Amino acid sequence: MIARVAYFEGLTQQQKMVQEDNANRRFKAAITSQPGIVAVLFMERPNGDRVSFSVWESKEAMEEGGARAHATPLLPNQRGEDIPTANRFEIWEVRDHFFAPQAAASRAEGG
Repeated sequence: MIARVAYFEGLTQQQKMVQEDNANRRFKAAITSQPGIVAVLFMERPNGDRVSFSVWESKEAMEEGGARAHATPLLPNQRGEDIPTANRFEIWEVRDHFFAPQAAASRAEGG
């Protein structure tokens, strides 16, 4: 498995609002429907910087699924140039993993 950590640093409040609108209306559905996606977390640091953390079954799944998700057509009133992109990202090999029992049960039920 592979993890992708993307850093969104120094976003303005307006950029954060656009990012959240895009995530809620378009990108979450696009990314979670991709083959090979295991988990996605969107996080914010105390200083306001944001991080997205995604885990994929393989590097190929990450590259292909990420490209397809980002190619999802924009919705009305969305402009690609307004949606923030990561300042930088890192790719990590997942050496080990576990799911808490409740999360595993919820996951098995489709939740």
